[in-house]
Amino acid sequence: MPASAKAIDWQDFLSYSNRQGIVGLVFNGVERANPNINKDSLLEWISLEQLVAQKNIVTNKCLIEVSDFFKKKNRRSCILKGQANGLMYPHPELRSPGDVDIWVEGNQTDIIRTVLKVVPDAHYSIHHIKFPVFKDVSIEVHYRPIYLLNWFRDKKLQKYINVIEDRQFSNSVSFEGGVIGCLTDDFNAVYQILHMYDHFFSTRNNFKQYIDYYYLLKKIGGDCDKKEIKRHFEDFGVLKYASGIMWIMKEILGIEEICLLVAANKKIGRAILRESDYFGTHSSNNLIYVFQQFYANLRLISLFPSEVLISPLFLVWHQWWRLKTKLSLRKRISEG
Repeated sequence: MPASAKAIDWQDFLSYSNRQGIVGLVFNGVERANPNINKDSLLEWISLEQLVAQKNIVTNKCLIEVSDFFKKKNRRSCILKGQANGLMYPHPELRSPGDVDIWVEGNQTDIIRTVLKVVPDAHYSIHHIKFPVFKDVSIEVHYRPIYLLNWFRDKKLQKYINVIEDRQFSNSVSFEGGVIGCLTDDFNAVYQILHMYDHFFSTRNNFKQYIDYYYLLKKIGGDCDKKEIKRHFEDFGVLKYASGIMWIMKEILGIEEICLLVAANKKIGRAILRESDYFGTHSSNNLIYVFQQFYANLRLISLFPSEVLISPLFLVWHQWWRLKTKLSLRKRISEG
C-alpha cells in the first residue's frame, strides 16, 4: 500500500467500489494489503463481499436452468458477457454478477413467441426480450447479440454476425459441472467493445466493464488477428472509442503492450474515464428520457459527433419500431 493510503476515506471508497461493480475485487486487494481500515467499513465490506459470492451461486444456477430450457427446445445458445466473463477471472466468485444475457439461435419472431408462451407480458426491444422467470436474477434473451444506432453500420454488423454465428453457437465451455455456449475470443473482443460503446452513451461505463475486458485481453495475450479486429472496429465506427479503451487498459489497469488490439489514445481514454462515475437518473417518460440522454451526451459531441446526434433520432425510431413489431407479432401469434 502507498503511504497516501492513510488519507483514504474508506467508507467513500467502499461506496465508489460498490457503485462501479467491483466491491468484491477491490476488497480482495485490500485484504492482501492489510491497510489500517476502520472496523465499521471493514465489516460492511466483508458483508458485501459475501453477498457477491452468494449472488454468484444463485446466478450460476439460473444461468444453467435457462440454458437447459432452450437446449430442450433444440435451440443452441451463447452466454454474453456476465458470468462468461467471470470464467476468465482468477477468483470468479468475487466478480459482481448482473443480468444473465443469453443469445439464442433462431429468428426474432420464433424466439419472442417461445418466451411469450411462458411470460405473456414480457417486454421486448430491438435485440432482446425480458424473461422474468426467476425472483432474484434478471434474464434477457437475445435474438441479436448487439446492435448499432447507425443504421448503415448496423447493417454491416448484422451481416458480420450472420457469417460468424454458427461458430459462436458451436463454441462451448465447462461451467459448474456442465457445459454452456460461449463466444469465441475473437468475436468477444469486438462484441464487448460494441457493448461498452452502447453503454457509454446511455448509462456510461463502469470499472467492472473495463476489468472484464482486461481479463479478456489477458486471455488472448495478443494471439489474434489484430488487423482483422481493427478493420471491424473501423467498419462499425468504434475505432476511436476502442483506442481510448486501450489507453485505460494500459495506463490504468497496467496491461502489457502486446495485449493491446489497437494503438492507445490518451485524449480519448481520459475522456472515457472522466465519464465512468456518471450515472444519470432517467425519467420513465420516453420523450423526457430522450432529451435527458441527449443533454447528458452533449459534452461528448466534439469527440463522437455522429453518435451524439443520431442517438435521439434512434430512440424515437425505436418507439415506432416497438409499436409496429408488437402489432405484427400479435397477428403472427394469432395465426399460430
